[in-house]
Amino acid sequence: MKMTTGIIISIIIITITGLRFFKSVEQPKPFKEKLTAHKKNDAEKFVKQLDELGYFKYAESGDIESLKNNFIEEFDQNGELSSIWDEKTNLPKDYRYYFCDGETIYEQGGIIDLLKELNPVFEKMKFKCDISNHFEEWDEKNKWLNHKITINGTEYTIFRNFSDYGWGEAPFRIAQILNIELQKQKIDEQIYLVNGGNDGRLAILSNTQYQLIYKIYKDNNWKPLEINEWAKVSKIDIKKFDYWNK
Repeated sequence: MKMTTGIIISIIIITITGLRFFKSVEQPKPFKEKLTAHKKNDAEKFVKQLDELGYFKYAESGDIESLKNNFIEEFDQNGELSSIWDEKTNLPKDYRYYFCDGETIYEQGGIIDLLKELNPVFEKMKFKCDISNHFEEWDEKNKWLNHKITINGTEYTIFRNFSDYGWGEAPFRIAQILNIELQKQKIDEQIYLVNGGNDGRLAILSNTQYQLIYKIYKDNNWKPLEINEWAKVSKIDIKKFDYWNK
């Protein structure tokens, strides 16, 4: 009987000790900075300026108010742009700020998949992006990639005998190609890149929208950048695959 009682007491002590241990290693919840009156005023001013510059013009009318409110609530000059993503399509409701995973873009079919995701906003922009030919081949013998795409009748070499990493080069190249085509069609919007790797983003902005955002946001890793500046920040050597100027 005494042995049984001793065992029970030991189990209770072990259980209490275990609970204390798990409580001690529990990770604290991330602190969410309170939106101060001053910060809210800055956020509202910023959103008003964006609205005046046509930032929300591609969004569905029923989504605009929630997009603006989300911008105000999530506003952080040291963070990144915010958006609301459609749960079914995983695409941004503002048709401006997209996920652009460098690994996914570089993998086979990644660029085509990205262009399909962008097609709804291209239609809103009245931007023609017709793909008439696409060649993508990995040479197992030489361990390099050859990749070409024809958009609106112009053939672009994305990669030629390319054997590097490619997670930064692929987003850069397709953004470069799209910007050329946007300029050809005299559309006052360009592709800007944000961060990189699996955390890459892509923003479609007019020049005035870009200038405003560039001035307000502070972190070069998390604000949209013109693609050549983005390449410098991302330490991507453009000369390695600058086939067009050779």
